Amino acid sequence: MTVLTEVLSDVHAQLWVTTGERTLRVQLHPEHGGDAMLPLRLPRVFAAARLTPDGDAILWPGGFTLPAHTLETRRDQRWLTHLGSVPVGERYRPLLPLLKAGTTGVYLHPQPTRLSIIKMFGMRDGELEFILRAHRVPEEVMLHRLYDLGLFLKHHFYPEMPVGVLRRPWAYAAHRVPHQTGLHTLLACLSWGRLDLAEDPCWALARAELRPA
Repeated sequence: MTVLTEVLSDVHAQLWVTTGERTLRVQLHPEHGGDAMLPLRLPRVFAAARLTPDGDAILWPGGFTLPAHTLETRRDQRWLTHLGSVPVGERYRPLLPLLKAGTTGVYLHPQPTRLSIIKMFGMRDGELEFILRAHRVPEEVMLHRLYDLGLFLKHHFYPEMPVGVLRRPWAYAAHRVPHQTGLHTLLACLSWGRLDLAEDPCWALARAELRPA
């Protein structure tokens, strides 16, 4: 029987679900799953995913349950899409394939530290702590995610990361959520759990849907 050992919720209604030495990445489509799944359309509800005590399912507030055997079959459904699997050490790192395949000369640190992230982004006191508190994932996992983002920005946008890059205007966020002015910097996107606003333009660039200025 498959026993789930960890579940990490992500943007775009995605989950990273660990079992054994592998982590499955799946995307849910709550609008296609009936009334029981409708609450999962709310980001705060989706982010509250947790494992049952025996690790045989994922449970959300409101009662919707995703059994482990449903994930084990790897079969897509109208409300569930399997996006692949990665080694446990590569979980929660959606930009990692881009760095491996499309970023030449990049060095992937085996485990970034708080200090390396602070230096990479030129963070002020307390900024990293605020970001880490905003995401319900192990600290070492979130440090990797930030490191991947920083590497992509450095190699594709800013050969020399400018001072205060996190606090400068972030045009993509301003375009996507024009009326939410509090989210119009990278720092705000990361601090309020909107990793999509930070990372989606990186994916768009990689797909040649946009180009750096």
